[in-house]
Amino acid sequence: MHLTLSLGIAASKSLPDWVRSRIDGNLTANAERWRRTKVAFKEIALAFAERQIEFLALKGFTHYPRFAADPRNRTQGDLDLLVTEDQVTRAFEAARSLDYVPIQESVPRPIDHLPMMVRQTGWRWRGDFYDVDNPVSLELHFRLWDSGTEMFDPPGLDEFWSRRERRQIEGLGFTAFHPADELAYAVLHLLRHLLRGDLRPSHVYELAWHLDHSSSDETFWRTWRNLHHPFLRQLEAIGFGLACRWFDCRVSGVVQEEIDALPDELHRWLDLFAFSPVISRFHPNKDEVWLHWSLLHSAHARMTVLRRRILPEILPHTAVAVHVPEARRTTGARLAGRWQNLVFLARRLTHHVRALPSFVWSAAKWFVPAASLGAEYWRFFFAEAFFDFGMFVFVFLYNLYLLKLGFREDFLGLVAGAMTAGNIAGSILAAVAIQRLGMRRCLLFCFSATALIAAARAWLTVPWALIALSAIAGVITAAWPVAYSPAITQLTTQKNRPFAFSFTSSAGISIGILGSLAAGRLPSWIERSQIVHSAVESYRLSLFAGCAFILLALLPLSRVDFSKAMPAERKLHRPSPMLLRFLIAMAMWNLGTGALNPFFNVFFAERVRLPVRQIGSVFSAAQIAQVAAILASPLVLRRFGLTRGISGMQMATGVALALLSISGGPVWAAAGYCAYMMSQYMSEPGQFTMLMELVRPQERNSATALNFLVTFAGQAIAAAAAGWLLARFGYPPVMVGAALVCLLAAIAFRALLSNPQPDPPSSG
Repeated sequence: MHLTLSLGIAASKSLPDWVRSRIDGNLTANAERWRRTKVAFKEIALAFAERQIEFLALKGFTHYPRFAADPRNRTQGDLDLLVTEDQVTRAFEAARSLDYVPIQESVPRPIDHLPMMVRQTGWRWRGDFYDVDNPVSLELHFRLWDSGTEMFDPPGLDEFWSRRERRQIEGLGFTAFHPADELAYAVLHLLRHLLRGDLRPSHVYELAWHLDHSSSDETFWRTWRNLHHPFLRQLEAIGFGLACRWFDCRVSGVVQEEIDALPDELHRWLDLFAFSPVISRFHPNKDEVWLHWSLLHSAHARMTVLRRRILPEILPHTAVAVHVPEARRTTGARLAGRWQNLVFLARRLTHHVRALPSFVWSAAKWFVPAASLGAEYWRFFFAEAFFDFGMFVFVFLYNLYLLKLGFREDFLGLVAGAMTAGNIAGSILAAVAIQRLGMRRCLLFCFSATALIAAARAWLTVPWALIALSAIAGVITAAWPVAYSPAITQLTTQKNRPFAFSFTSSAGISIGILGSLAAGRLPSWIERSQIVHSAVESYRLSLFAGCAFILLALLPLSRVDFSKAMPAERKLHRPSPMLLRFLIAMAMWNLGTGALNPFFNVFFAERVRLPVRQIGSVFSAAQIAQVAAILASPLVLRRFGLTRGISGMQMATGVALALLSISGGPVWAAAGYCAYMMSQYMSEPGQFTMLMELVRPQERNSATALNFLVTFAGQAIAAAAAGWLLARFGYPPVMVGAALVCLLAAIAFRALLSNPQPDPPSSG
C-alpha cells in the first residue's frame, strides 16, 4: 500500500526492534532509488530538451515538500511526465532513443497516458519493493482527465498548463504545476483510482499530510479557492473528506467549509462508505459505484458506469518479466508468465464474484434508507410491531365488545374520556419514569402492564370497574407515545431520522391493516371453532389474543440498547415561547380529531350498519391509504416546508370530515373515512419532526411529555363531550362541528408557527 516508509517513520518509537531495523534498511534502499531517479530524470529531460519538447513532472518527487517531508521517504517506481497531446508521439520517440520500450502495444483500459515504458535490463521481481536494481520506468501523460470514461469533466483543467512553474530539489531542476493545481491533480488522481476501485491508502495518506501541514497557511488556501471552479473544489472536497476520516488530519477553515458545503448525497456516501476502499482489500465491494452515481446527472451516464463496474469489459492482465528482452525469454519463462496471468485472472474474477453480494447490499443501503437504520432501530421496530398489532386488535374490538354488553355511546364516551384523563397524568409520570429508570425499563413495564390491564378490562363487566381500569390503562399506556419520538430520535442519526419517523409511522399503520383484518375476523373464527357459547365470549377471547401479542413485544424490546443515546436531563423544563405556540396549535388540533376518532367503529356499526368483518376491511383500506400518505409526507414537507405542509394537511382533514358527515351509503362512508384518516395521519411525521427540532436534545423527553399532555387533554375533553352529544344529536352535527374545529386548528397552526425557530428554553 506504499505506507511502510511513512508509517515506519511516524511510529518508529513504538515499533519492535526487528521491524525498525527492516524499515531502516528500506529507507536506505529508497534513498539510493531516489538518487537513481534523479539520474534517470536528468537523462530524459536532456533528450526532450534536444528535441524542444516541453513537459512538466507529475506526482512523484514533485510532491515534496507539501505532501512529504523528504523525497527519500516516499516510494516512487516511475517518472510521470505530462506533454501536450500534439507532442506525445515525439516524446515517445525520444524515450525510445534512450532504450525505453512499452510493456505492451496498447493500454487495455482507458487511462491518461501511453503504455508504461521500461528499460529491458533483465531485472526480475524478487519480492523486494525497495530493490535498488529495479529500473525506473516512464509514463508519458497527454491529458489530466479522461472524461469519456468517467462521464464527467472537471472544469478548469486546461488552465493548469499556463500556471506551471519552475522548481528545484537538491540540484534537480524541473517544471511542475502551481501548488494549488498540484493539489487538485493529486486529488483527481486519487478520485480516479477510487472510482475505478483500486485506490491506494498512500494516496489518501499523502493528501492528509498536506492538509495537516498546510492547515494554518491561509494565503495558500485563499489562492486555492480563487483559482479553482466550484465543481472542481467539490471534487477535491471529496478527497479532503476521505483524508479527514481515515487519518484525522487538521484542516484549514477553508477546507472545512468546502467539506461542509458538499451536497447531501456526497455527505451520505462519505457517511456510509468512506472506509469501503480499505475494507475492499479484505472483503471485496464496489461501494464506490454510488459515489460515481452521485457525480453524474444523466441516466445514460449512470447506466454506462454501472454496467462497466458490474460487468468489466476488459479481461484483467498482468505484465510479467517486462524488463527481460523478448529474445532472452525462455520457453519456461513464457509458460510461467502465462500461468501467472491465469492465476491473476482467477483472482480478479473471484474478487468480482465475491463483491456481488456486497454490491447488492450497498445498493439497498443507497437506495433504501431503511437499510442503514441500524440493528438497535430494527429491534425497537419489531417491538413496536408486536405492540401495535395487539393494541389494534384490542382497540378495534373493545367498543364493539361494550356494545355487545349493552352499553351505549354515552358510556363509551366516559370510558374513552377516563382513559384519556389517565393519559394526561401518565404523560407527566412517564417523562419522569423515563428519565429516572431509563427508556428500556420504562417501556418494558409499560408493555407488560398494558397487556395485564387490558386483560382485566376484557374480563370485568362492572361499569365503575371498567371506567377505573380505563383510567389506569391511560396512565400506563401514556409511556409509549411519550417515549416514541425520543426513542426513534436516539436510535437514528440526523440524516436518516425524517425517513425513520415516516417509515415507522407508515409501518405502524401497515401493521394496523393486518390488525384490523384480524380483529374483524377473530370473533367469527372463534365462534366457528365452538370453544365458546356466545358472541360476547368470542369477543372476549379475541381481546385476550390482542393482549398476548402485546406481551410478545417484550422479547425484541429487552434487547434494545439505548445506552449510546444522549441522556436526557433529569428534570422537566418550562416550554419555550415557540414550544408554547406549538402546544396551543396541537391542543386545537386534538379537540377536532379527538371528537370522532374513538367512535368510528361504532359509527360504522350503528349508523352505516356494517357487520364487524366489513368494518375491519374498511379500517384496513383506510390504513393502506394512510401508509401511502405518510410515505408521501416527506415530499410534501420538502416542497412546502413544515408549517405550510402540516397546516395544509390539517385543512384537508377538516374538509374530509365535513364530507364524511353527508355521506349517503357504505361505499361513500368508507371512501370519506379513508380520505379523513389519510389526511389526518399524513401530518404526523411533520409534527414529530417539528417538535424534536424546537427543543434541545436533552429536553426531548420533557417536550414530548408536554405535547402528549396537551394531546390527551384535548382528546379527553373531545371524547367525553362527543359521547354526550352523539347520544343526543346523532353523528352528522357532531362531525360538522369537529370539522370546523380542524379547520380552525389548521389556520392557528399556520399563524402561530410561521417561523418555527427554536428558542433557548429556561428550565424549571
